[in-house]
Amino acid sequence: MRTLIDTMDRRKLAIITYGGWFNTFQRPHHLARYLGKRYETCVLNNTVRLPFRGYGYMTEQSSLVDRIMNIYLLKEDDRFPILKGINRVLASCQNHFVFRSRELKKSEIVYTWHIEDISYLERCRDKFLVYDAMDDWAAFSETVDQRLIDNENEVVARADLVLAVSRKLYDRHSRLNRNTILAPNGVDDAFFRTAMTYGKRESDALYEYRDKPVVGYVGGIHDWVDVDLIAETARRLPEVHFVLIGPILKSLKPKLEGIPNLLSLGPRPYSELVSYMAYFRVGIIPFKLNLLNESTNPIKLYEYLGAGMPVVSTGMREVVAYAADGVVYIADDPETFSGRIREALAAAGDAGRIEERLGIAAANSWAARAEQIMAGIETGLNACRTAKHAS
Repeated sequence: MRTLIDTMDRRKLAIITYGGWFNTFQRPHHLARYLGKRYETCVLNNTVRLPFRGYGYMTEQSSLVDRIMNIYLLKEDDRFPILKGINRVLASCQNHFVFRSRELKKSEIVYTWHIEDISYLERCRDKFLVYDAMDDWAAFSETVDQRLIDNENEVVARADLVLAVSRKLYDRHSRLNRNTILAPNGVDDAFFRTAMTYGKRESDALYEYRDKPVVGYVGGIHDWVDVDLIAETARRLPEVHFVLIGPILKSLKPKLEGIPNLLSLGPRPYSELVSYMAYFRVGIIPFKLNLLNESTNPIKLYEYLGAGMPVVSTGMREVVAYAADGVVYIADDPETFSGRIREALAAAGDAGRIEERLGIAAANSWAARAEQIMAGIETGLNACRTAKHAS
């Protein structure tokens, strides 16, 4: 974890994840990198033991914060429903002690996106609560989960600051809490820009593709990704090589197998992404057009553009806003998607378009997002102090 040189001048901020810190790199990891410059950060995370497996880059994620406090649970199995009950008891007991620990007691600020179990609200009455609405959580299941909707509404109403990743979520949450700001995802633009000058070497996993057209996807492949669109597009473009980087849901793997020009590499450390994306000429975002993705502001949009490459995506509201020839192409079916990839490949090296792509990335940096969020926190804290003194 981060070396503590001097934390005396930094406020304490607790990040409540209740699971997920050691999964793929997401918005909270990127923000933590910058929030940690002003705040002393402590992550409260669920760790599933017996067994626990991360994606092989836990050290990289740990280094983003000052301290990680794990709540250890058993790995659940549908064959043994009693495990869920045991885990509830384990979580409750450990939470009791964790929230009485020095780290959380002294935390002025709590940042969370968790709504599965909102018992932390009772323990955070004296904290400045930041709720990050980075997804439409209730839309993850096929049927509307009213419990999650109710939980989120309660957290939004209680929060001192609400961050909305997309316009749709902003419109929804700002009706419940006027202290809601629109804070889309972003990119470490300086990091991804190095993909354009990366020195390719024989030890690279994609070195054999150095002179071939490569279309890439970076991110998890779960139910919200249209794997049929990926597979059919790859079949329609046999001369193009498709490379997928990220964990793939087990049930979806068969649909991506047996396609000669499609290579699945699995998850890779964030710090190594440039060595793969340097070989991409086009980045794709083949997300389904469903209720969940109506609120999605994909990080990979900014990362692809930050690496200087054009993007081909399905027509999500947050992506369509950037649609322009040579920059972002929109298509929703295999035939059109294939055609747009051909157009994107032809425009990939256009110098003017490259500058336009890089400009969009620079305007959406994580550094700028974090400054916006920290400004919101400090304004809110000052308002709270003023109100307290006035009373």
